[in-house]
Amino acid sequence: MAKIDDILPPGESVNKQKLRQYLASREWATPQDFGAIGDGIVDDTAAINQALEEERTVFLPPGTYRTTGPIIMGYGTTLIGTGAESVIQARDFPYDAINLPTYPSNFNGIEVVDGYSTIKDLWIVGGATGIELAGKAGPCVKNVIENVTIWDAKNGITFDGWDDTNRPCYWNNASRILVARPQINGVLFTVTPIDGNSGDTPNANKLHDVRVYSLSAPLSGSGFFLSAARFHNSFVDCEANLHPSGEACFRLGFSTDENRIVNFYAESLGLLPGVKIDNGSKNTTIINLFSATGGAAIFDPTLGGEYQAYNAGFPTKNFLKDVFVNDIHIDGLTRGTTFIDPPIEHVGDIEIDLEHTFYLVSSFNLAYDLVLPNASDAIGRHVSIKKSDFRDNPITIKEKDGPGPDRREIIMLQQYDTVTLISNGANWWVLQDNRMPQRSTFVDVDTIPSGIYEASMLHRVYLVSAFTGQLIFQLPEPDQAVGRLATIKKIDPSSNHIKIQQINGTGGPDASIFSLIAHFAALTVYSDGGQWIVLSDNF
Repeated sequence: MAKIDDILPPGESVNKQKLRQYLASREWATPQDFGAIGDGIVDDTAAINQALEEERTVFLPPGTYRTTGPIIMGYGTTLIGTGAESVIQARDFPYDAINLPTYPSNFNGIEVVDGYSTIKDLWIVGGATGIELAGKAGPCVKNVIENVTIWDAKNGITFDGWDDTNRPCYWNNASRILVARPQINGVLFTVTPIDGNSGDTPNANKLHDVRVYSLSAPLSGSGFFLSAARFHNSFVDCEANLHPSGEACFRLGFSTDENRIVNFYAESLGLLPGVKIDNGSKNTTIINLFSATGGAAIFDPTLGGEYQAYNAGFPTKNFLKDVFVNDIHIDGLTRGTTFIDPPIEHVGDIEIDLEHTFYLVSSFNLAYDLVLPNASDAIGRHVSIKKSDFRDNPITIKEKDGPGPDRREIIMLQQYDTVTLISNGANWWVLQDNRMPQRSTFVDVDTIPSGIYEASMLHRVYLVSAFTGQLIFQLPEPDQAVGRLATIKKIDPSSNHIKIQQINGTGGPDASIFSLIAHFAALTVYSDGGQWIVLSDNF
């Protein structure tokens, strides 16, 4: 067994804690016993592997151990170091804290190929995967990875079901792990078939206090990607702080079932979601999710919704995006609300995107058209629209490239007019409409040079004066005023006629042209969409 002087680099002084570690190491083998140098230049791969083959426990003294192939952890072996001073460098060049990394390694830093192994208090720099757990020699079970930092690997830690169900990846434990600047994924759960043979998905593995941190380095995958993982893999107090180029802080692939995510912290300046759930994933439980990303806290793009979430998402709790629910009990419900009040200089229509269920609208400054999405783009969407101001400026509710609610346009004129709509994908339908009786308006022939007044049907009562000459009062086509009711009353004492007819002289109420001659004569008409019908008259 090597002496302490042989283990320590020449001239290096140590503190008492290190000395105690070195004294304890006299019972353990070191790679130096088998020819390792630990200077970051000489290839120490063979020496470390030989030490692990011949001794159950290998101590890695302070130093940088350059490797050109994977370090193999067989059954019951232990590799323990002194923390940041014990470095396995799985590439030709050393760790660089300043410059963004390149990822040249095509081999893994450490491969755990069997069960009951321990990796503790190490740094790993580089590697196709920093640490891979896969049952290549025997069942990859009950392995422990503790207090390890992995820098600049393509994938930080991989749990792999490999190619044989008799050699599964079960019951492994990883805690106090930092994966920094990964190129693809920080933590990967997968199955790698070999020659058409496929093993079981990684099951019942426990990860605690595992942190994935991009540190400004782009990555193409996720902080945690469970490509294949079933039956009670748990992730407690873990974190992913990712570059905006990533897919998700935590992604659940299609072949995942019964996984547990507790107290997860997701952070990114980009739009990637906190947790993304792929089609096929089911029975995941998410508890206490803190999501500080630009995307959804939980994003289920397939609308599967086969997961449970409690206190999931910050600052919005349980922001589930599109989710189908068969049965639900709600104690309290907050509806998303938008206020629309265009300035007087506004020109054109206003299109609403249905991101909210309630729109409080104002036409205080001007009249405008409020355009709904086409019904085919809003299947099942429910929206309420309420006019909040007291001005006479109408708000016309239309449909983009469609006929509109109940196949017509809706005009909101009175303060507090409200309409509730729903789309079945073919049309928008009115569920509820409390628009109050329209106000009256005064029509004077003196202000109408042509002598022809075209009624907009925005009002319920038209008080008309023909004192200085005859006036023609034109109603719109019946199908343009479905359900509208109007009363036309002559308020001047002259004998001049007020003729009531449809626009362009195409008939009138009850298929007739009516004339109001007497003072206070009045006619009330109603459109059923096919014709104007006289409801009452007093002449």
